Amino acid sequence: MEARNRSRRSAKAAGRSLENDLVELFHRHGLAAIRLGLQGTQDRGDIKVELAPDHVFEAKNCRTLALTQWWREALRERDNAEARFAWIVHKRHGVSDPSEQWVTATTGQLAEMLAEIASLRYQLANLAASVNDSSMANDESLARQPASDTAETLAASKSTG
Repeated sequence: MEARNRSRRSAKAAGRSLENDLVELFHRHGLAAIRLGLQGTQDRGDIKVELAPDHVFEAKNCRTLALTQWWREALRERDNAEARFAWIVHKRHGVSDPSEQWVTATTGQLAEMLAEIASLRYQLANLAASVNDSSMANDESLARQPASDTAETLAASKSTG
């Protein structure tokens, strides 16, 4: 099969299409995301996800992989954005579902991101346990009060609430 040359205009349209599909995918997952406009030498990636401001997403819709070139571009855009992570999202040709496209990054970035997620999960679990302990302590203090005091406490809270 002979390779088809693409015009600059059709290449930009293909890139825009992938970017729009990815933004829509993020939205379906409840994430606020937008396409970023070109900013010349100060480009900051193609997509910004609100909850991940330290992540830069570079979208590529090309038949031929050029990972080394794309990675250099993604790192430059990450630095311009003063972000921590750079991701290349590249189109799998013949696959239209945006959730089935490929992502390229370093294993160091992956490990750093997973460690951060684990830390946040640990903090959230501790917070939930703390809230639960606090709630139980309040319940126990009510249980220790004589029944008449408990009734008066509940009545007073209803009249002020």
